[in-house]
Amino acid sequence: MSHVRAGRWLFAAVVAIFLVSPDAAFSAQSGVKKPDRIFMWSVQGPKSRAYVLGSLHVLRRGVYPLDARIEKAYQACPRVLLEADPSGVSEEDLRQTMIRLGTYQDGSTLKGVVSPETYARLGDRVEANKVGMERFEKFRPWFAAFSIAALELKRLGFASEIGIDAHFYRKARADGREMHYLENARQQLELLAGSSSGREEDILKQALEELDVVEKHSGEMMRAWKEGDAGRMELLLKKSLKGFPDIEKRLFTDRNMAWAGAIDRLLSQDRDVFIVVGAAHLVGRTGLLELLRNRKFTVVQQ
Repeated sequence: MSHVRAGRWLFAAVVAIFLVSPDAAFSAQSGVKKPDRIFMWSVQGPKSRAYVLGSLHVLRRGVYPLDARIEKAYQACPRVLLEADPSGVSEEDLRQTMIRLGTYQDGSTLKGVVSPETYARLGDRVEANKVGMERFEKFRPWFAAFSIAALELKRLGFASEIGIDAHFYRKARADGREMHYLENARQQLELLAGSSSGREEDILKQALEELDVVEKHSGEMMRAWKEGDAGRMELLLKKSLKGFPDIEKRLFTDRNMAWAGAIDRLLSQDRDVFIVVGAAHLVGRTGLLELLRNRKFTVVQQ
């Protein structure tokens, strides 16, 4: 399973893909005027403050350092909260979980499960990566979705290991920060495996829609992130989720509710916390920021 290592950040690669151009002005050294707002918010709790950064999970090289305001917020926080612990599950455990949840063991094939239209759309993506569809035949639709997303990202020059989550994971570990996690990699695999509520094809269809949106709107997504435009980001993200309410609920709404509770508990403790979650989790009426406002926290964009 060549995707096991990538699976440590797999959730974003399937349902929250952000493709960032290498000339995007993250860096204070770029000479581009600093935006008035960034995609980060402060959340004031009863005993501590959180800085919540919307993450871009996959990036091209050449985009660091980040905006100085992000680094300043990180430096102010002795605790760090990330979506998933990339070291919490062994690679062998992940491999076995992928085999168990992601492949057919009863003679079924992907071609026999999904519609001809979806199979053809997947085939076009697979062909662009110069691999054969036979590699996908034993994959369940969710794992085919994960696999084609990983292949497409690699083909386009993007990598999860230099994404913002991975950056702050390495940095926080090196700096000796107190680390907290919302999920682990096995939980994320199980979530993807069950995300289409009996309609297995939906997760693959949604991932293919996501890839189409990214190719057409990646520059616009990047501008929305760089300028802290949550409204515009929400509109762009909703494009690939249109028609898939069950997936949106399971992968975003339900998780946001659980995460809001976890953040609430952290803010009832001493010491500030730096939080990094996918930007898609911060926008909309069921996004983390709105849920935290509903809990009476003061939320201010930076």
